[in-house]
Amino acid sequence: MKKNLSYLIPAAVCLVLAGFFRFALMGYGFLALCLAALAALILCFMGLKSLSEKHEKAARRLKRVLLCLLIIGILAASVTEAFVVSERVSAGPGKGGERYAVVLGAGVNGTVPSRALHARLEAASRFASENLDATLILSGGQGPGEDISEAQCMYEWLTGRGVDASRLVLEDESTSTEENLTFSRQKLVELGAENENVTVITAGYHIARARLMAADLGFPSTTARAAYSGYPILELNYYLREIPAIWWYLITR
Repeated sequence: MKKNLSYLIPAAVCLVLAGFFRFALMGYGFLALCLAALAALILCFMGLKSLSEKHEKAARRLKRVLLCLLIIGILAASVTEAFVVSERVSAGPGKGGERYAVVLGAGVNGTVPSRALHARLEAASRFASENLDATLILSGGQGPGEDISEAQCMYEWLTGRGVDASRLVLEDESTSTEENLTFSRQKLVELGAENENVTVITAGYHIARARLMAADLGFPSTTARAAYSGYPILELNYYLREIPAIWWYLITR
C-alpha cells in the first residue's frame, strides 16, 4: 500500500478538487472533468506499475502506448489552445468607424443577464460608444430558465445605458452559436450589409470558434471584441473547454 501512496495521494487530491468544482460551484464542469480525467490517468500508471511486477513486458508495451497517446493529445491540445489564445490576443478595438457588430448571446437568469452575458454587454457598450454610427445585432433566443430572450435582455440592458434603440436589431430565434451567426447573417442581408466587415462581440475564449463558423457561413470578413468575466479560474475552465469544442466543430462541419 505504501508504495502506491505516490499515486493515490495526487489522484485523491484531483478527485476532491473535481468534486468541489463540479458540485460546489456553478460553471466549472469542464475543469472538474479534466481533474477527474487526470486522476484516472494517475491510477492507470499505478495499475501499470502493479502489472509490471508479474507481466513486465506487457506493462512496458501498454505504458509506451499510453505515453504515445498522451503526447499526441498534449500536442494537439497545445496547438488548439495556442490558436484560441492567439485569436483572443488579436481581438481589440478597431481603427474606428466600424459599422456593424453581432453580439453573441449567453444565459439569462429570469430577466437578468448572467455573468457571461453581462461581460459581453459591457464590451458591446464600449463598442457602441466608440462607433457612434454602428448597428448592433443582438443575437440569442429564449432558453430554459429564461423569462425573456437573450436578445431582449441585451436590448433592455443597452438601451437602459443610453444606446439608441434605433441602432439595435434583435435576432431572438437562435439557440446555438451557429444559429446566432446564421440568423444574424440574414439580418445583415436585410440591412444591405452582407458585404460589410462585421465585429463579433463574444467571450475571449469563444472568438476562435465563432470566427471559424462566421467564415464558413459566408461572412466576408470579421474582427472581434473580447469580453472577460473577471474570474480567472472560470476563464480557464472555458478556455480548456474550447479545445474539444473546436475539434468537434472541425470534424462535424
